[in-house]
Amino acid sequence: MSAFGAKANDGRNGKAEQALREAGWRVCAPHERDLKPDATAVRIPHPQLAGVSIYLLHVDRDLCSLVVAGSEATDPHELLAEADRLAAPLAVQHQRRTWHERPLPFRYGTNGHVWRFLNALDAEHLDGSPAADAPQGGARSRYVFAPARPATVARWKRQAVQRPDAPSLRARLRRLPGVHLDPRRQLYDAQRRAIEGLESSLAADHQRALIQMATGAGKTYTVVQASHRLLRNAGAHRVLFLVDRFNLGDQAYREYRDFQPADSKKPLHEEYPLKHLSGARSGLADSDKIVITTIQRLWCMLSGRTPPEPGSEEEQNFEGEGTAGLGKALPKIRYSPTLPPDSFDFIVIDECHRSIYGAWRPVLEYFDAHIVGLTATPIGPTFAFFENNLVSQYTYEEAVADEVNVDYDVFRISTRITRDGSRIPAVTETQSPDGTVQKINTVVAQVDRTTREQHWHQQEEDDEYTAAELNDRVESTSQIRTIVETFRDRLFTEIFPADADPDTGEILNQRSVVPKTLIFAATNRHADTIVAEVRRAWNSGDRFCLKINSETPNPAKAIRDFRNEREIRIAVTVDMIATGTDIPALECLVFMRDVRTWSYFEQMKGRGARIIRPEDLRRVTEDAVCKDRFVIVDTVGVTEHPMIDARPLVQDDQRELPSLERLLHACAEGASLSVADVSTLAGRLSRLGQRLDEQQLARIEGCTGGRKLTELVTELVHATDPDRLAKVQVRSGGEVEDGAGETGDDASRATDQAASIAATKADVVAVLAQALRPFVEREALREALLDAARSRLIKIDHISQDGDVIAEGVTDVMRAERTVKDWRRFMKDRQDKFAALSIAFEQRRPLGEVQAQIDELLGLVSPPQQQWTGQRLWKAYVDLGIARTKRRRNAGLPELLSVLRCELKLDGGEFRPYRDTVGLRFRKWLARQETAGVTFTEEQSRWLERVANVVATSATVSVDALDRHAVCRAEGGWSRFRTVFAGGTRTPGELIDELDQELGA
Repeated sequence: MSAFGAKANDGRNGKAEQALREAGWRVCAPHERDLKPDATAVRIPHPQLAGVSIYLLHVDRDLCSLVVAGSEATDPHELLAEADRLAAPLAVQHQRRTWHERPLPFRYGTNGHVWRFLNALDAEHLDGSPAADAPQGGARSRYVFAPARPATVARWKRQAVQRPDAPSLRARLRRLPGVHLDPRRQLYDAQRRAIEGLESSLAADHQRALIQMATGAGKTYTVVQASHRLLRNAGAHRVLFLVDRFNLGDQAYREYRDFQPADSKKPLHEEYPLKHLSGARSGLADSDKIVITTIQRLWCMLSGRTPPEPGSEEEQNFEGEGTAGLGKALPKIRYSPTLPPDSFDFIVIDECHRSIYGAWRPVLEYFDAHIVGLTATPIGPTFAFFENNLVSQYTYEEAVADEVNVDYDVFRISTRITRDGSRIPAVTETQSPDGTVQKINTVVAQVDRTTREQHWHQQEEDDEYTAAELNDRVESTSQIRTIVETFRDRLFTEIFPADADPDTGEILNQRSVVPKTLIFAATNRHADTIVAEVRRAWNSGDRFCLKINSETPNPAKAIRDFRNEREIRIAVTVDMIATGTDIPALECLVFMRDVRTWSYFEQMKGRGARIIRPEDLRRVTEDAVCKDRFVIVDTVGVTEHPMIDARPLVQDDQRELPSLERLLHACAEGASLSVADVSTLAGRLSRLGQRLDEQQLARIEGCTGGRKLTELVTELVHATDPDRLAKVQVRSGGEVEDGAGETGDDASRATDQAASIAATKADVVAVLAQALRPFVEREALREALLDAARSRLIKIDHISQDGDVIAEGVTDVMRAERTVKDWRRFMKDRQDKFAALSIAFEQRRPLGEVQAQIDELLGLVSPPQQQWTGQRLWKAYVDLGIARTKRRRNAGLPELLSVLRCELKLDGGEFRPYRDTVGLRFRKWLARQETAGVTFTEEQSRWLERVANVVATSATVSVDALDRHAVCRAEGGWSRFRTVFAGGTRTPGELIDELDQELGA
């Protein structure tokens, strides 16, 4: 038998042929080739290898591609290597038909399950000569879901003839022109760097690239620019912009639609047609070049499911967390004739920290495309998915320094109930004027979260609730009112105080119009109460404060109104506009819900970071001067506690638990539930029963013939008990005793074991089915349970009175104290790493080595922590007075080195600015030269001082640095330095190396 597998009966590979037919190829024998002029895959036997088939692919009667297919146990890499070897001999053998009389360029190897593809034109010119800029070792193969369609191969051929020097997409990506990206609309440096980094990554043939840009820094516009360059200069076939929220797709559509290329009289969408896949029946046209859709809708297209209509209630669930709306058994990705794997050359994933994991990953890996991720908040799995290929990074601190974003201040409001919770007494005692004590039973309202229906309930016993139960089990009217009133009372005195002349104290501007404010609530019910309390506190009409949520009629219009209308000052939401919503005039974010996820908090924070021109701000807030900051009003401690990493939509290592509705629906359809599903149903019903009132429990009992819900739950628990199931298996013979089966016929034994296993499974299913009978047979019970689950009640505490308010701004010093404290704890936890860095400093090792150790240390800081940067640490040390300077921002490597040397006690335990360190080293070096009898001319001394200045600003010096540094360049740069120091005991180059060693790092 050959290494490629067993010999097939007729030389065919059924799975490979099926894939070719699905892709649009007519598979035939050699004598059938010319019967039709359409694209054909001609099957021929391999000349030497048994069990291997060869398919010669003809497009427009040209032979240009081949497939080598082996058995399913064969390594596709080996089959592709065989295709590579056969490409030239087969071209010679079929010379009259071979495209351009060259070795067949498009080569596949497959075992029927996995396909490998190699395009030889990635490393060659059309005439077959090697390209000078090709990667070492030639073209690189890659995994593909299926072979390309004939139309795609025909396009590849046309493009190769048009650009014979760069005949493939990957070859053209290595030759993108380095022209001005957008002379008409100035790009930020960060946007330019992102595009250049992406194009460098593509030129190096990296399949995946990650762009990290701060929220509000123009990620989408950056990709619009990049898309235009890829479509025009690289000949890309189609670009997909992928989102996970429909409203984000709308925003991306507007950004693409409004883009006007600098060198074109047409807007982008007229030159390259733009399609937003939104309707349930919308599809792609051949002419569409830029496509925008959600990953959920893409999944539906690949799995044969009809997606919900935009704006429908079903779509709101469909785009929720996890795989809501997709069903319990996730559909398997299959080949889609309407959306084949070669549909896109590039896929851009917006907010990729959410939508690249678990169940969604097969959607992305189905396509043969470069994948570009956009996010402001990457997490560990994000870097892993993109193979740690971070092509551009632009942090929030950098965006603030560049005035792309605005900085923020924190104002804290804390109340007694917020901190400690409270107690609802069963009985309240009151004393009348004559001294008589009267006891009054407490009656509280319970409100249906869904219908808002209010039920009054007499408190049977004291109910003590914790701070964590606020707005989950209990809502405190006084707590919400106290926070809202404190916010109102401090708004123009402490949160947005009057602008005063620092010399005279004269008031320059006193604001009185409430800034555009967004309040984050915990639940819909909580949001309703906040809206009511805001309107009461300001004695305002309904348009002053709105709730904008998924249940809001036409939420997109409500967001536009909030953005543009003056009369709407405050919006309350749960999370609908936490990401992807651009409201530049927002000046205040109020957190009345806690957030423990770092990336989600950063996204929410980003709503306030947008810059806006003063005149545009005054159109909606007439007494505002400019937006140079925004304020986070923290009422729940969200800025104080440590954050955790984000949870992906679906975790790879955790099965998503089905909802109660999905489990009961499965019962209604008679579907077989697993032991885990039945256990989940028991848990969900148990928790449901704990929060139902007597009326709801009575209705459920009436649907069961008098049986209590607790009895049904107990039966489910018993049915899934491991010990009981084990006994069922033993009774069924599912466990074979030691020594059993050691004699007798092997085939008979295998048959008996198979029968035993089948019997065991049947008995377990029977046990589960018996416990599930009430839920399967009684529709009324299922409806009662779902109604009860949908109508969760929340208790309203109108008894407790809140107080002990703490309201204060978080000062720079307070932030700095926390930063330095956390940094020192981080250093202590990694003493060994910092000890190695200390040794590197003391031994004066090259800057590159020191820098590598610093980068490694900072790389150990996961994003949910402080995300320390040189800028943040430096600002903290300045604000605390440790660093004796007034320069708080735009810190670089020298400032970070100063901080590290201070903490490592390398400068006597005191803080020494890096410039002072370099100056001290320079004076010592000069003293050693004088002792050695070396003297310098006046011009040489001035040049040495310039070199010391270069080290002080960049921590190193080199020959090239003398030409880059402005002061040195103005005096002639390296050329003049070489002339001035020519003829000395050391060459000018040796002198520069010595100064770098003596003064740097």
